[in-house]
Amino acid sequence: MNYIIILIISAIAQYFLPWWVIAPISFLIGAWKSASALKAYAAAAGAIATLWLGYATFLNMSNDGIMVQKIGGLFSENLKFLKNMPITPTFLAIMTIIGSQVAGLSATAGYHFKALFK
Repeated sequence: MNYIIILIISAIAQYFLPWWVIAPISFLIGAWKSASALKAYAAAAGAIATLWLGYATFLNMSNDGIMVQKIGGLFSENLKFLKNMPITPTFLAIMTIIGSQVAGLSATAGYHFKALFK
């Protein structure tokens, strides 16, 4: 249930607010409904990974990959090891990992915050 709640609320909030709104949302849901720290982390990380990967794939397909190519080109100029890697999967993987870690750690912090007051 936490997965679905975080997914829906984050999707709506990110339409109007900046990307980091996933942290307070995950924190609050982790503090409110999570049964354990592992379940809090897994639900939040999975929800945001699904949301960001799905939305980024939709955006990438809707503009024929131009966005990812341009953003990847910005980073591959300074980071030489990225020149030999395919840009689209690398970009999507890095973006998904960052989002899922922020959300997962925030939900875990929320669970532990709740545990302080038990």
